[in-house]
Amino acid sequence: MRGRLIFPFLIELAPLDTAATESTDPDGAGPLTSGYDAMFRAPVKALAESDDQIGVKARIEGALIQLPAQIEPDQMEQLAMMLSGESPSSNRFRVVCHYNDLEDAGLVNPDGTPAIRKRDRLTRILDLDGNLVETIPNPPGLFIEQVMSRGWGLGGAVPTRNLLFVDFTDRAVSVASG
Repeated sequence: MRGRLIFPFLIELAPLDTAATESTDPDGAGPLTSGYDAMFRAPVKALAESDDQIGVKARIEGALIQLPAQIEPDQMEQLAMMLSGESPSSNRFRVVCHYNDLEDAGLVNPDGTPAIRKRDRLTRILDLDGNLVETIPNPPGLFIEQVMSRGWGLGGAVPTRNLLFVDFTDRAVSVASG
């Protein structure tokens, strides 16, 4: 017996496809040759226009994943004033997934690590019947910041882990006023 989730919903994730992002040329004839920065392990930003202050990400996402999860919002829609107006700041969101569901969906790698990774994006929350509960706007989006296995030692005669905590945070959408 490995336990179960309490009041689960379905979350929908858009995984970052690093190989496809790396093989794209985000600025055409510009100086960039790849959409992925290997040093920072993140998609690069390319200027949409010469006077662009923010740029656009060269991010390419893989096929959407739906997974049962327990929702535990921490902080949503706190506002901060920016030079360009108000901007949502520091949205933090946690979901708890069960390893049984990850295993059933083929989301556990052969080495035992979860296939859900940092920088994957939360797109929607659905009820268990697949009805839309909430769409997560992008930008600013909610992106995986941390993935942690929890519940070690549970499982009866053969101890195992049972829970995966997945923490999401938003991305800055404005230039800070200082």
